[in-house]
Amino acid sequence: MPGKRSKRGKVDRFHCPHCEARLWRLGSQKYHLFYTHLSEMTTEGGIPRKQAALLISKKGEYVDNCAWLEEFFCGEHGKMWMLVRQSSEGVLTAIVPSEHDWKRTTGTLFPNRPNPSVSEFTYRMSRGTG
Repeated sequence: MPGKRSKRGKVDRFHCPHCEARLWRLGSQKYHLFYTHLSEMTTEGGIPRKQAALLISKKGEYVDNCAWLEEFFCGEHGKMWMLVRQSSEGVLTAIVPSEHDWKRTTGTLFPNRPNPSVSEFTYRMSRGTG
C-alpha cells in the first residue's frame, strides 16, 4: 500500500550561513513575498512573462506561496531570519534575506533597523545606553 510509510526521515534541514550548524525552526509565522511589477515576477518569482502579465492585470499584485521569510534558531548565533524558497519539485532552500526581500513582505520590520514607531529615547533606554 503506497503512502503508508513514515515520512519522518524526510525532515528539511537548514544550516546556519555563518557557522554551518543546524538551524531549528521556531514555528513562527511565515511572511510570504509579494510582487507588484511584471519584471520582479519574471526574474525573481520564476513565472513566465505571459502568466505574470495575466496575474498582475487581475489583482495588481501577486503573493508568492513558494517564498517566505521565517524565523530560525542557531545554537551559536541565536535567532535569525531566513528566506525559504520551495522549488517546483518540493525541495526547500534557505538563504539570508536581503533588505529588498524585507520590503516585499507585509507586517514585517527589518530586524537590523529599529522600529520606526519607537522614539529614540525609548530605544536608547531599552538598550541601557542612556
